[in-house]
Amino acid sequence: MRRPWRLALLALGMAWGAWALTAGDKVYVRARDTQVLKKASPTADTLTKLQPGDAVVWRGADKDQPQWHRVDVQGQIGFVWFSNLSVKPPDKELLTSPKGSKSVDPQAFASSGAAGKALTEGAIRYGTQDEKNKGDLKPTMREAVRQTLTLEAIAQQRSVTELQTQAARVGGAP
Repeated sequence: MRRPWRLALLALGMAWGAWALTAGDKVYVRARDTQVLKKASPTADTLTKLQPGDAVVWRGADKDQPQWHRVDVQGQIGFVWFSNLSVKPPDKELLTSPKGSKSVDPQAFASSGAAGKALTEGAIRYGTQDEKNKGDLKPTMREAVRQTLTLEAIAQQRSVTELQTQAARVGGAP
């Protein structure tokens, strides 16, 4: 009866060891515009911003707030939220089209704006197909695509300050 528990603990220990880091290990940024902050606080000043795939040197978790991890970015020490880091570089983005597919560097993909678009070209093609717009679904997929593209076009015409003001007005994040 005790054997399953021993196996489970052994497996857990092996999994934990696979993710264990030591100070000086290289880790990679997972999220776009990841901020490296002066202190382990979301309101701290930003030292720099990093992009997916950027490598940093891991210096350890903060003792008081272990969700913040100390990193070294080209000699500059700061803090990054733990979920923005990975022990392996991000996989290449896979772009597909009727002509085939290709792998793209994550930084190039993020900076192209494609990662920030509400709908990809594939989603637009899918949502506007006649066979996808039959039945009683209201709004239709075609209408949902039109509405989303309209909202995206409106948002592109607004400044960051206008968007922040609107978000604060309606109770969203500033």
